[in-house]
Formats: sequence, structure tokens, C-alpha cells
Amino acid sequence: MPPPPKLSKKEQVVKITEHLRPAFRVFIVDRDSMSSDLLAGALIRDHICDAVAIASSDLLSALATSEVDLVVIGADLNSKSTNGFDLAGAVCRSHPSVFVVILLNETTQELVINAFRSGARGVFSRQQPITEFSDCVEHVRKGYIWAGRQETNALLEAFMCIPAPNMLTAVDSPALTVRELQVSMCAAKGKTNKTIASELNLSEHTVKNYLFRAFEKLGVSSRVELLFYLTIRGHTFGTTKHNRSDANLSSD
Repeated sequence: MPPPPKLSKKEQVVKITEHLRPAFRVFIVDRDSMSSDLLAGALIRDHICDAVAIASSDLLSALATSEVDLVVIGADLNSKSTNGFDLAGAVCRSHPSVFVVILLNETTQELVINAFRSGARGVFSRQQPITEFSDCVEHVRKGYIWAGRQETNALLEAFMCIPAPNMLTAVDSPALTVRELQVSMCAAKGKTNKTIASELNLSEHTVKNYLFRAFEKLGVSSRVELLFYLTIRGHTFGTTKHNRSDANLSSD
């Protein structure tokens, strides 16, 4: 039996590179291809993983045909059809074994809450050094939840805003009208008054009034408190249909 053919030096390098290639694979979906490429390049340089930049419109179909462990998604995607939070939620529903990291332009309670509610296991602010981005991905790939100092503080402040349990479960709490609930559900999802007005065919002034009345009735003072209130009362936010199981409603 003849000996196996010898590999050239170039072939040997390729063989070694293939052998050492990280098994962990990441898709990067950011606001533009340049930003996605830069982030993917940073992860590859740090030997964190095999990272690939991909368009938001191609993500779900690519995940259906590829073995991917983690997806990094920019919250502010330049897409008319979806935003980063909605895309992250779609990934988590369709591919629950794929971890998600969301990139934020700024750190606010609402954005951090929305990121984790969408299924993210890591939240990274663009104001942080790129070296910390590699740390974020590395921790999430190991199964940890990752957030920077500002993001962690935002979460802690949000939990401190949760109304008392006795208020949340009180059977005699004031009833919301159907319209107040619709507007409140949209606000709890992080939508702006302008977006809510457009979706419900209302004026922004009317939306503001509905929210003011809902806040007064429920005894909450922010959209974060509103989110916790509605969640604990059994409302869900995964679909466009409102959960009407709570009998404590009244008509307009």
C-alpha cells in the first residue's frame, strides 16, 4: 500500500488552521454591513469564535440552514420591517438554543428591560470598549448572563421601581378601559407615543391622555412599573393580540 501523499507547507497550514478553528460560531447583525464586519473581525482577532456578518433580512433563513451558537443584534437596525428587539424575539422563539446579545446605542431602563424581555442573554452598550465586547460574547457563550455596569444599575433601579405585591394583586384595583389597556400594552412594549398613535389610529395627545389615566388608576409612575404591573397581572407581550383574561376591564 503506497504511503499517503505529503502535504505542501501551505496545505499543512490550512489543515492546522481548520483543526484549530473555534467550534463556536456567531452571526453579527448590526445597523450596517461595515459595523457588522468590524464586530465580526474583532471576535475573530481575539480568537473568541468564528464570526460572520449577515443581513437582518437573511438571519432567520440562515439560522435554519446553519449551525450557529450565538447571534449579536443591533437594537437600531436599518430595517423598515423589523427592529432589533423584534428580531431577537423571533430568533429566541424559532431557535431557543441560540444565545442572543443585543447592542444598545444608549443605556436606559426601558431599553435594557426590552433587550432582556426579547430574550437576550447579554446586553452591550456601544459606549463600552471593543475589548469588553469580546468579554460579553465569551461570558454568554459559557451560559452566563452579561451586562455592563450601567446596564446592571438600570436593571437594579427597575426592580426597585416594582410596586408592592399587595397593590399588584389587589382584586379591587381600578379598572382600565379597553382603550387604556391597549395603549398601556403598547407602552409597556417600549413603543413611543407616536408609534402607538399610528398603530391605534389615535392622536399623540389622546395617547398621552390614556397613559396618564392608566398611570393614575394603577398607581404607577413609569413605563417600567407599568410593564411589571401588567406582567404580574397575567398579560403577555409575545403577540399582537391583547390578553383579555384579566376580568378587571371596562369599556371606553
